[in-house]
Amino acid sequence: MKKYYTELKWAGINFGMYLVWMLLERLFGLHGPNIQHQQLVSTFILIPSLLIYVLALREKKRKVFQGKITFGQAFKSGMVLTILIVLFSPVNQLIITQLVSPEYFKNMRDLAVAKGMSPEEARSRLNTGAFIVQSVVGGLVTGALFSALVSVVIRSKK
Repeated sequence: MKKYYTELKWAGINFGMYLVWMLLERLFGLHGPNIQHQQLVSTFILIPSLLIYVLALREKKRKVFQGKITFGQAFKSGMVLTILIVLFSPVNQLIITQLVSPEYFKNMRDLAVAKGMSPEEARSRLNTGAFIVQSVVGGLVTGALFSALVSVVIRSKK
């Protein structure tokens, strides 16, 4: 496990960052009275997420690879980070929907129905299980893109 200490550390930092972000969303009413703005505001979580990949891969380059890293080494490290983040994401979703903001899905369903979605469709699309699947798939895609992008930038030039 020592081999992947950096990735595990940064996956833990990502876990905490996501919880803090969701708590702030709730405190600013984005899970209640201002829920119509939540999806837009949530896209900005990509900024600290990308920063976590940059910092993690820079640390890996500096501490493990003594300042020289290939695209392949960086990409592999980024994908290990991605897998760990994705493995933690169901736990994050459960904490948020059960403890931080238990009314979130009810409010999302109410908004969706008000915008014309049927109540049945809202129930099937807007629930913890569906969001866990979405966070896993989205995490894999986003993580692969971030890993590739950051790897191109931080790789050592010959």
